[in-house]
Amino acid sequence: MSGRASRFTFLLVSWIEGLAFRASRLVALPAWLFFRFASPKNDQLNYGALLSMTSRFQPAPKPTPEEVRRHQIKWANRVARIANLYSSNNILEVGCGRGIAAHHLQEMGFRVYATDIARFLDFQVQNARLKFSVGDVRCLPYPDNQFDLVFSINSFEHFDPPEIALDEMLRVTRPGGLIYLTFDPLYYSPWGLHASRRLGMPYPQILFAEETIQRFVDEKHDELAPTYSEGANTTRIGPYLNHYSLGQYRALFAKRRASLRLLFYIERISCDGLVMIIRYSELFKARVPSFEDLIVSGIKLLGMKR
Repeated sequence: MSGRASRFTFLLVSWIEGLAFRASRLVALPAWLFFRFASPKNDQLNYGALLSMTSRFQPAPKPTPEEVRRHQIKWANRVARIANLYSSNNILEVGCGRGIAAHHLQEMGFRVYATDIARFLDFQVQNARLKFSVGDVRCLPYPDNQFDLVFSINSFEHFDPPEIALDEMLRVTRPGGLIYLTFDPLYYSPWGLHASRRLGMPYPQILFAEETIQRFVDEKHDELAPTYSEGANTTRIGPYLNHYSLGQYRALFAKRRASLRLLFYIERISCDGLVMIIRYSELFKARVPSFEDLIVSGIKLLGMKR
C-alpha cells in the first residue's frame, strides 16, 4: 500500500472512531433530560456524604510498574505509526513523565527529544541517554521549526495556560510537521479530578467542595499515601489541573486554524457517571458549563502546521 493510501486509511479509521463516540452520546440521553430540565441548586454534599460514598465506591487500584510501562509503550507505538506514515524522524515529547514512551521510540530508531517540568525518569530511561531537558511548556528550550512531530500524552490538561503550551509546540514544529495530542480525563468529566485511586465515585470534584475533599486527604493521609505515584504531592487529592472546560478547549483549537490544520479531532465519551447526573441533576446544573462537559472525557487530535 502506498504512503498516501496508508495515510488515507489511517485517517478514515480515526474518523470512524470519532463517529462511534458521537453515536455513543445517545446512551446519555436520559441523563441529559434530567440535566436539561433541572433547576440549578448549588448545594454540594457534606463530609458525611463523602465518607459514605467512599465506603460504597471502590477506588481504582494503583497500576503496577509493568502496567504503566505497557500503557506508555502502547501510546509510543501509536506515535510511531503516525511518524512512519508521515515520514517524521525528528520527534519531541512534551510532558514526558518517566520518559518510557520517548525511550521506546528512541529504541525504534527515531531521533527523540523529551521534556518535562521536573526530572522523574524511569531508571532504564536514565541509563539510555535520552535527549531529555527540564523545561516549562510555556518556553520550550528548543529553536523554531526543529521537529517533524511534537506529541503529548495525557499532559495537556495539566498545562497552564494550554494556549501558550500549544503555541510553543507549534513554534518548535517545522511547517508541514505534525502535532499529536491526546489527553484524558478532562476536568468536568467523571474522573476529571485525577484521583480515582483515592475517591472511587465519579464526579467528586463537582459533588464536594475543595475544602471537603482536602479534609478527607488530611484525615486519611497515611492510609492514602501508598496510592500516589512516585514523586507526587501526597498532601493534595491529585495533580495540578488547569480546569479548562470543553468549550475552552474547542475555542483554543478553533482560534489556531490559520496555523494548525486538523487532520482528525476526536472527543471521547464516558458514560461512567450517568446515574450520578440523574440523582444530583440540580447540583450538576449549577456547577458545570454544559452537559457535554460531563460526558466528554478526553480529546485526541492530529494536526499539521501550516
